Amino acid sequence: MEKRASRRRWPEGYDPAGTRRQLVDSALRLFEERGFDRTSLQQIVEDAELTKGAFYHHFQSKEDLLWQIQDEYLESQLKDAHKIVEADATPTEQIRALIYLSLEGVAKHRPHVAIFQQERRNLTGERLDEVTRKRDEVDALFNETIRRAIEAGELRDDINPRLITFGILGMCAWAFQWFNPRGTLKIQDVADQFSAMILDGLTV
Repeated sequence: MEKRASRRRWPEGYDPAGTRRQLVDSALRLFEERGFDRTSLQQIVEDAELTKGAFYHHFQSKEDLLWQIQDEYLESQLKDAHKIVEADATPTEQIRALIYLSLEGVAKHRPHVAIFQQERRNLTGERLDEVTRKRDEVDALFNETIRRAIEAGELRDDINPRLITFGILGMCAWAFQWFNPRGTLKIQDVADQFSAMILDGLTV
């Protein structure tokens, strides 16, 4: 009851951005707690204290909402990853920054990451293709940066960049299962230790 009473109202009229945010926030919470399949559209609008009419003003379906949640997260990750690889830094420094970016996503956007990892299978058609394309683009930025680090002589030349990419992304993605943003361990600590564990074994 307290959560509902604290929700922001729009006394001066309809606020499209605010309404959309309420729906997304409710879906993030419910998808993470119950799963996509066990969450109904009616439960989403009731949790947001809105109507199905408001929902369909912003989203075509529950799957469309799931896609937009995942797309929102991937777009943010891609934008920041491109900034990292285009920066004036060595490839190894860029790898460290990419590891931090991936873990920071877990710390700041845990529901997005959890839903991306667990519910992507519920997307179909063009929505699935788009999410897969953007995920592959993130993977490719890691892979290319590792390859450049090898060519620059910063990492050993007997490693497979693709295999190392899978290892890094898997470690970072799995952090959503155990990392507690309110705990004593900070995400920078995790990133530093992950970077040391990965790169110390690969450095020439």
